Amino acid sequence: MFNRTRRRLVFLNAAVFLLVLSVLGVLLYAHMRLRLLHETDESMKQAKTQLQQSVHHLSELLRPDASSTEPREKLTYLMWDAKGKLVGQSPPSSLEKHTTELIGDRPDVTEIRTVSAGGQNYRVLTVSLASPSPEGITAVGIVKSLGDVDRTLQLLLTDIVAAMIVGGVLSVFVGMYLAGRALIPIRRSWDKQQRFVEDASHELRTPTAVIHAQTELLLQHPERSIEQESPQIAVILKESRRLGRLVNDLLTLARSDSNQALIQPALLSLDSLLFEVTEPFRMFAESKGIEIIMEVEEPLALWGDDNRIRQLLVIVLDNALKYTPESGEIRVTGRYASSQAVSIVIADTGCGIAAEDLPRVFERFYRSDKSRSRSQGGTGLGLSIAEWIVEAHGGSIRVHSKVNEGTQVEMLFPRKPLGIAPGRSG
Repeated sequence: MFNRTRRRLVFLNAAVFLLVLSVLGVLLYAHMRLRLLHETDESMKQAKTQLQQSVHHLSELLRPDASSTEPREKLTYLMWDAKGKLVGQSPPSSLEKHTTELIGDRPDVTEIRTVSAGGQNYRVLTVSLASPSPEGITAVGIVKSLGDVDRTLQLLLTDIVAAMIVGGVLSVFVGMYLAGRALIPIRRSWDKQQRFVEDASHELRTPTAVIHAQTELLLQHPERSIEQESPQIAVILKESRRLGRLVNDLLTLARSDSNQALIQPALLSLDSLLFEVTEPFRMFAESKGIEIIMEVEEPLALWGDDNRIRQLLVIVLDNALKYTPESGEIRVTGRYASSQAVSIVIADTGCGIAAEDLPRVFERFYRSDKSRSRSQGGTGLGLSIAEWIVEAHGGSIRVHSKVNEGTQVEMLFPRKPLGIAPGRSG
């Protein structure tokens, strides 16, 4: 699949590169042609001005040894009488008769024009005299060969074509490089998606298999009462709940990936919310001999989604309670970190997380101790959802931990509703 996509990207990049080269080449050629013709026309206009200043100058042009008034410009002068007959040219014999006839075919055209004759192009400017010269000349044609211009343009065209050929070859290699670079994030996303699907399938398979097996055991003894089969029913209930939590978590992450914000912001009393969410955990903490310490600034306000902030706190507190041993401590801190930010810190004295596992704690389905997490009912999606909730509120979340010392989860939120776009409810 990726090879086919890469070939398409290479072709597309090469085609775009060649198109850009072609457009630039055409523009360069057109610009150079206009510039050369402009310089030629300017020299002819200067010669026209000189002719109009003195008609007596024409007698000098008719002398056999006469040369162009501007030899450096290589101009040729053709002189016609009132009947349109060619009287002479200067320098003499500069142009063949066939060429002069083509040039003089339209002596009434006073604008600069291009005439092709004898396989060569000429630039022609006809000057009509206000009064005939003593020689009876009524019009003078100023002619300049475009041979140098054509040769220059031909060399330029050759260079452009050569550059396009070289550019075409290079564009293939550049296209391959760019295609390879473009596919890197796609490959990473694909691999990440594949791992996610594999992990999700594995996680879904386990409770499904347990429910299936326990159900088959029930059907093998239809004569038994519900009380007798209560252990199997309890297992089915436990696994079905776990399966439901997993499906809900997957649905939440899928919606977050599809850019459905799922955030309904409002002004929250965060201090009250912290106490409210923490209270149900006290009963479980007391049963394990764990102390929950609250250090919350009052009043403490936050602009956010009540349900999502509540879900976030439950995820972090649940993890803290799971991995804190008996006689441990969980400290919940809420305060204004600055005039623009609100800080929530939940720290425990639990088993901690190894340094090599810390960079991956927010990855989906990742567990540093998979067997223990699964036995305790974890899905490996909690911190992924927590990270999404914090980022959806425009905040940041960090985890600090040391093995056998404890873990601290620090969440920082903006006080004002910046970076929150109201989303659709799910």
